[in-house]
Amino acid sequence: MAPSFNSSHSSNNSRQSPASQSQTTFSSTSSDVASIHTFGPREKSPCKVLIVGAGVGGLMLALCLERAGIDYIILERTQQLPVPKSTIQLGPNTLRAIEQLGLLDEVMQVAKPVSTLTLMKHNMTVTGRMDCLFTKERYGHYSCIVQRSEFLRILISHLPQGKVLWGKYVLEIVNGDAGVQVRCSNGYIEEADIIIGADGAYSAVRQNIYRTMKTKNLLPKSDEEPLKHTLNAIIGVTQPLDRSRFPAAYEQFSEITVVVGKDPLYSLWLSPIVNNRVIWFVSGELLKPAEGENTNFKQSEFGPEAVDAFPPFSGQGAEQAIMDAIYLANHLYRLDENPVHEDYVKIFESYQRRRSPLVKSADQMTHSMTHLMNSQGFSADVKRKLMFALPDWVKNVGVDKMQVRPLLDYLAPVDDKGKKSVISSNAM
Repeated sequence: MAPSFNSSHSSNNSRQSPASQSQTTFSSTSSDVASIHTFGPREKSPCKVLIVGAGVGGLMLALCLERAGIDYIILERTQQLPVPKSTIQLGPNTLRAIEQLGLLDEVMQVAKPVSTLTLMKHNMTVTGRMDCLFTKERYGHYSCIVQRSEFLRILISHLPQGKVLWGKYVLEIVNGDAGVQVRCSNGYIEEADIIIGADGAYSAVRQNIYRTMKTKNLLPKSDEEPLKHTLNAIIGVTQPLDRSRFPAAYEQFSEITVVVGKDPLYSLWLSPIVNNRVIWFVSGELLKPAEGENTNFKQSEFGPEAVDAFPPFSGQGAEQAIMDAIYLANHLYRLDENPVHEDYVKIFESYQRRRSPLVKSADQMTHSMTHLMNSQGFSADVKRKLMFALPDWVKNVGVDKMQVRPLLDYLAPVDDKGKKSVISSNAM
């Protein structure tokens, strides 16, 4: 997500901190922002947040802000929710916070837990199998495949009516003395204290930030390079399948099957989902790297260190967007009653410091795995066999490092059901 802000609110030495709004408090280890937080929503919103994009990240942030008592509005360019055509993967890192929000039972109704990942060669011989059921005992929840549109529908059902404004395509963003103003293609104008870009890879918010940073000579040269796509992917969902012909679609757990092609250099991914259907991906690296350039897209987000997009079949895109929302909501909750420009700077700098290392770690692991799954030749075959032959404790090392399982600090916490402790998340 790409935040932008501008504020000229005057300083007020008598500002009320969030800690004074509730008798139930606990301390934080963070030294960057207010060290006391509370359970429950703010009595008075410290700011208005404009969220651009009603996808997973945008809607999750909206729900987090709703529970925090922070004012917000969502602008979405489409007229309605997308038709069912893709899935997301949710795991222990996000399901714990989803449970904290009281949504776990609803989500699990449209989710199918993953049991194994089976890798096959083009001749359908099995290279190896990887168990995925261990995540329940080790981290507290199964890794699950969820239909994206159904997950979005659940999130929207927990927001007040009128909070999502459909058919609002953002054209222009202007920072003013009192905040930020957005103009949409239909002439609609919205104002807020800060704006959050959750509108996908071709983000209008991100491109506006890019233009602003460039005029001020703040944009790193690396971000002036066009985004280079390294993969092609086609994604689809079947209709409900015949049980006699496709019994795997009716199993309680989903076995993900990956078939690595030989010629052409593409791989097929198959995953049973709820309602007796199968989600499929055909993916592969570009044969001509030059075809991957897109000069209409710039990578810069808040600050100079933008994070690469995750491949759609990696399962990390939605997970990272949800964790973005959790971290950002925790930071915004700690704003003083009448925040000034420096308060917003402090909040976003702290957010970036905490999120950037975690996202980069997930990004590196995801792209390494994706390259390994889509590479061809004898060397790639050997590497894949070695990977599946590794002892479980070795495989778990990388997964352990990605486990943070953050919570919303202003809601009553839920127990961490995993036996493996998490690294210090500092979701603040």
